[in-house]
Amino acid sequence: MSKIWIVLIISSLVMMAIFSPGSVVGTMMEAAKMGVSMCIEFIGIYAVWMGVMQVMDDCKLSHKLSKILSRPVQYIFGKTDEETEKNICLNIASNIIGIGSASTPFGIKAMQGMDKGGEIATRGMIMLVVINSTGIQLLPTTVIGMRALAGSVSPSSILWPTIVSTFLPTILGIVLVSLFYKKSKDKLSKKSLTQTLKN
Repeated sequence: MSKIWIVLIISSLVMMAIFSPGSVVGTMMEAAKMGVSMCIEFIGIYAVWMGVMQVMDDCKLSHKLSKILSRPVQYIFGKTDEETEKNICLNIASNIIGIGSASTPFGIKAMQGMDKGGEIATRGMIMLVVINSTGIQLLPTTVIGMRALAGSVSPSSILWPTIVSTFLPTILGIVLVSLFYKKSKDKLSKKSLTQTLKN
């Protein structure tokens, strides 16, 4: 990923140097200023929601959430230990309220909990990657915050389009992973059986 970013930055600088050499330095300085300003503005948004997640954890609400969602989580991700279930629930909850950055630590812990030590990813690991990639959101707080900071008249008007555009791909992703993982597992089982019979 770092190599891709380096290529993009160098390509952009080369193109700017060719077509608008006088604006290279000014544009770089303006972009840096905007980046720092945006980070400072988003500190408040992330501080609030990270605080909410921490309060949930301290009040054992995350434990209760894990119990409520244990059956759906076990059905979708397969049977896991209690700590992994909690991390999966917090990962999904963070994505649902639109703070994807906050969900990353929980996702990493969940992946570690589902890792069986093999070279092939488990069904639960693949499912978690797909669900995080589709980015299901019921409350896109980050995007709403960006629109509000940009001066949008109605920053929350994207609520329903966001729900529809993230909910449908997530459902489709879950179905496809279930189908293709089962087929892949069946093929591996047949291959293993064939090799055993040959031996």
